[in-house]
Amino acid sequence: MKSTALFEPDAISVAVPGDVLAQMADFRSRLAARSVIVWGEHCSECAFPTCYSQCVFYTPRADLHCRRFDRGIERLSAAEGLQLVQIQFRRWGKLEGQGPSQLVPLADADRREERDAWVSARLNTTGLPRRVSGGLIGRWNALKAGPREADDAGSHFVVETWLDPARHAAPIPFTLTILDLAKAGDTLFQSPFEIRPGYGRWLVPADDIKRMIPLDAPFLVQIEPVGDAPPVPIVFGLTDFVRAQTGQSLNAGSAGAPAKRKTAKCVVWDLDDTLWEGVLAEDGIEGLRVRPEAVELIKQLDARGILMSVASKNDPEPALAALEQFGLRDYFLFPQIGWGPKSVSVRQIAELLDIGSDTFVFIDDQPFERAEVQSSVNGVTVIDSALLDGLQDHPLFDVPATTESARRRAMYQTEETRQAVFQASGSDYLQFLRDCRIELRVSHLDGASLERVFELTQRTNQLNFSGARYDRAELRAMLGEAGRTHVLSCSDKFGDYGIIGFVVADPHRAEIESFFMSCRVQRKRVENALFEYLRSAWGAPAEMRARYRATEKNAASARMLQSLGFVATDEGFVRRGNLPFAEAGIVTLRLSAVSGAGP
Repeated sequence: MKSTALFEPDAISVAVPGDVLAQMADFRSRLAARSVIVWGEHCSECAFPTCYSQCVFYTPRADLHCRRFDRGIERLSAAEGLQLVQIQFRRWGKLEGQGPSQLVPLADADRREERDAWVSARLNTTGLPRRVSGGLIGRWNALKAGPREADDAGSHFVVETWLDPARHAAPIPFTLTILDLAKAGDTLFQSPFEIRPGYGRWLVPADDIKRMIPLDAPFLVQIEPVGDAPPVPIVFGLTDFVRAQTGQSLNAGSAGAPAKRKTAKCVVWDLDDTLWEGVLAEDGIEGLRVRPEAVELIKQLDARGILMSVASKNDPEPALAALEQFGLRDYFLFPQIGWGPKSVSVRQIAELLDIGSDTFVFIDDQPFERAEVQSSVNGVTVIDSALLDGLQDHPLFDVPATTESARRRAMYQTEETRQAVFQASGSDYLQFLRDCRIELRVSHLDGASLERVFELTQRTNQLNFSGARYDRAELRAMLGEAGRTHVLSCSDKFGDYGIIGFVVADPHRAEIESFFMSCRVQRKRVENALFEYLRSAWGAPAEMRARYRATEKNAASARMLQSLGFVATDEGFVRRGNLPFAEAGIVTLRLSAVSGAGP
């Protein structure tokens, strides 16, 4: 349900395709109940009232409201039984509502929507002074929200959309944020999603939200684009908590391709009053007490292969000495300890680890520090250190624990050693690689490697040609397919990288269907050795092909293919001619007994 506004226009007509309306109606037919959250337009950078004179983006509408949405929230005249609105976001605009909101049967919710449309229209035609009309509208918005209590949040939160593909062809990234108002907004649940061209439906299990936010207490729910939203209108259908009818599955038949569930790759810790109780500069090491729940979380995340680092405002030497004394120093990679902004520290850690900041979690006790990092580091999730107890069950950290994941920190520490040796060697890079004695081992997918390959396909973003994600069932179906699957392991004189890649290929067509490779071995000529192995195994074909689908994060895949002599086509990348791949001999190739790639 939309918030009533002054000078509210009549419902507008938008040509939503019939098949989209049918999909919306089909989804509704599977529901037993929904909440009736009252949605309004808000600004993520609001500084009322000074923003009206200082904000360069402020342009008022007739209702004197800032144009956070270009024309407000516009009701659509649509098929019977569907309540649709259209929104064109502007910079900093966000859709916001409050809960809890009782779930009511669909018929009751429809009657509320119809009554609201009737009352809203009458409140805008009273002829009363603007101040009086505005007061009545404010009271109506508070009244129609209903009682702020709920003992059932339903099974899912749903966002249903339609984006005209004729007006915008690319996905638009959005974020759902739910804040616990009882804790002054310091506790939050966040999840990314995409609004894609055509019809889309995105579902979040309510149980995932409840792990962070009590949905029977006051909360704030916000939906906003990431960065600057493109100037195109978006149609919203159901945007509420819902419960399915008995025997109905809401996931079945869901439309659109939702964004991959966000999981963490690195957790960055503050130290004072976060990792330990006390302030190092004031209490000294002897006055600190390490929080046992923090130590337990560090050990659990480390076992799952989630990396950790430190961003702390302290002098480096005593802070590192304290970590050493508490037996925690080795858990943290590239710690950034100094007196600069913590956002700078987090970005530096992301650069040194060569992983995206949108996979980072920052834990700190200070609201200011969390806000500073969140506003300056793209995609980072911030968490109050008061919430450490039970945090290991958060969906962000729901990743499989494998032999490889338990060794991930050690692998990055070995990489630090490699880099230090290279910097001190004075050698040219190719000679350094030869001296490293890099070895690539190729084998087929089997039961022993399946879990690690599953983890790799879920985590790999940059070097993922097709953007595919394989679940365990899909991988099990590939077991025993000779010549189609290739599991890549790597080692050098410094240590073992473990399983670093997975390839699915069609040897009969000399085509790579999917390719995943860890960034740990990128630019070390492992890719050259692999492609030379495939070229030879496939009989030096006149053409080699690689399927490629651009995503927000895999531009590095396209650059890799181009560096190997592939050129882009409408169907992917192709390399013509049967010349060997240059510099492949820098890496030694080892094949298992069942690794033949031929037809």
